Amino acid sequence: MKKIIIFLFVPFILNALTVKHIDKTIKIDGQMENVWYDADPVTGFIQTEPEEGKPASEKTEVYLLTDDKNLYIAFKCFTNGRKPQLHVRGWDEASGDGVTLYLDPFGDRRTGYYFEVSASGTQEDGTISRGGISFDDSWDGVWFAKSRLTDYGYCVEIKIPFKTIRYSHGNWGIQFAREIPVKGEKDYWRPVPQMPGFRIEQFGDLEGINPETKGHSLEIYPVGIIKYSDHFKLSGGLDLSYNPTSEFGLNATILPDYAQIEADPFQVNLSQYALYLEEKRPFFIKGQDMFRIGRGDNFNVGPGAIDILYTRNIGKIINDSVEVPIYGGLKFTTRGEGFEGAAMYVNTGAAGGEPVAHYIALRGAKDIFSGALLGVTYTGKEAVGDYTRIGTFDGTYTGQFGDIITQFSYADSLGTRGIAAYLNYKKFTNKYLWGLYARHIDSTYNINEVGYLGAKGDNFGGSFGSILRPTSKSIRLFSFVSGVAMDKEPQAADYSKGGWIFAGINTTNNYQLHSVFSLGDAHSDTLGVDIHYIRREVNVDLSSDHSRAFFVSVWGNISYSFNYMAYHLGYQSRIGSYFSFKPYPNFILSTSLSYTGFWYENTGIGDIIRGRNVEDSYIIARPRFSYYFTNKLSLRVENEIVYEKSLGRIYEYRL
Repeated sequence: MKKIIIFLFVPFILNALTVKHIDKTIKIDGQMENVWYDADPVTGFIQTEPEEGKPASEKTEVYLLTDDKNLYIAFKCFTNGRKPQLHVRGWDEASGDGVTLYLDPFGDRRTGYYFEVSASGTQEDGTISRGGISFDDSWDGVWFAKSRLTDYGYCVEIKIPFKTIRYSHGNWGIQFAREIPVKGEKDYWRPVPQMPGFRIEQFGDLEGINPETKGHSLEIYPVGIIKYSDHFKLSGGLDLSYNPTSEFGLNATILPDYAQIEADPFQVNLSQYALYLEEKRPFFIKGQDMFRIGRGDNFNVGPGAIDILYTRNIGKIINDSVEVPIYGGLKFTTRGEGFEGAAMYVNTGAAGGEPVAHYIALRGAKDIFSGALLGVTYTGKEAVGDYTRIGTFDGTYTGQFGDIITQFSYADSLGTRGIAAYLNYKKFTNKYLWGLYARHIDSTYNINEVGYLGAKGDNFGGSFGSILRPTSKSIRLFSFVSGVAMDKEPQAADYSKGGWIFAGINTTNNYQLHSVFSLGDAHSDTLGVDIHYIRREVNVDLSSDHSRAFFVSVWGNISYSFNYMAYHLGYQSRIGSYFSFKPYPNFILSTSLSYTGFWYENTGIGDIIRGRNVEDSYIIARPRFSYYFTNKLSLRVENEIVYEKSLGRIYEYRL
């Protein structure tokens, strides 16, 4: 009877950790002091890849300690005589052998942080949302780590000041992971299935955390830029970040002039919609996850959630030359007791026909039960003689029933009013995956002064697929998914209807081959003229093992659709490749080479194969050289060369 009782309670005991409190300060140098061994080691890591559910091929021990101001973690990673794979990189570029700490400091199983350290000492961090579906590496915390090679493998020591993170008092959630790239292996302390994958609900409980630090943390971030166009221009600004408590944050920006801190990469746009550009400015990056609903990285079909706050609209560049100045901005964020909230105000000046404007964003969301969140958001722009105001309700759920996103939004842009609604559902099991989506956007729903919106109209679709794990030693995973879709632009005569098929193979030596084929009956509205045609598209991409010294990725796409740049039907193609060579841990040579071309109307496949009837094409090369003296100091040289055939010369060159 005693043996049976012990067996039944072991899973519960192993799912909770009690951290030991110490009074001694630990030196973070990658060399474990005797005080570490006062804590019991955490062991028993389980593989997610490549052999799900089996014990890790190499032993890992984790030790946890805490004092009044910090959480300390040490990883002892045994490599069985193998030399760890070392990649010396900069912040947020951790690769090679390494470990990751995951924390859920609110214990809500919904949000968290991750802290990754490679065997070379490179650090990477970020936030986790939607129960583990969505990751954001734009958050940068102040924490300390050191790695050291040892006779058993390597050791990593981590120190996380409590004032660098948001948290609540009570039990936290915790998870540990280890990466062994040479084996294509990913191990976790608490088991993580390949499908549906990583989730915060899989975390163990962390008990004994009682921080005395109240979060009084001040960061000062100056920005300075020298630009040259027809003359030199020096500009700069100042960002401030202050956390008066562990649950409340304040960010401010003062007189910044950084509408384009670094140049956006050149892209060929053949659609009728403006390009979506990545946010790079620190003030807008902080807390942006509260205003966005991420679908995650796996199995996304159809359009994403409506982006009601697109901060690249604030302080934008007009006609590629005139910068709208930002005078100042203020942002508040709070999180705790199942509630999260945010408020932002930014004031911009007049330039290039843009009047003085005031941007406002407000957000509040509340947990209603495990995995479910209801939220309300207001975003708007106010200017003399102009305004855009958007009110949105949303709900998300992540749990055993799948992943669900809903939105309902109302917009008023200078008296033009419209509504939008969105629903997305997807579900993973160990063998199958399926999804459904629906979206409706009125033709009068105008938000692009504040948010970002591409196509309007209706979108519906569904998909179903299977995941196979063949007995073959060379193939790790084979997936096959098919789907159907319907969409209609507001002025188009009828619905476009079609289907698609996806097939993917992952091999045991970390090669990946993915392909998609789609075919459909299409209607496009072009200035009130309905264009009816058969839309077809083929995508193929192949990549090798990224952890090796030499990496290559090749992709190709050819489609037949409406070309909004040339304004006619025809074939379009995008082909590209990326190569990288890492002869030493701290040295990388890489380049990407891509081709975008489109053909005259009524051109056949035979003409394309022979290179005939090309209306225009672009060749873009991006060679890059990187040398890392340490994890905190590097030299990087990047080039972008754009050749346009119609000009017969280099269209753009940047160094």
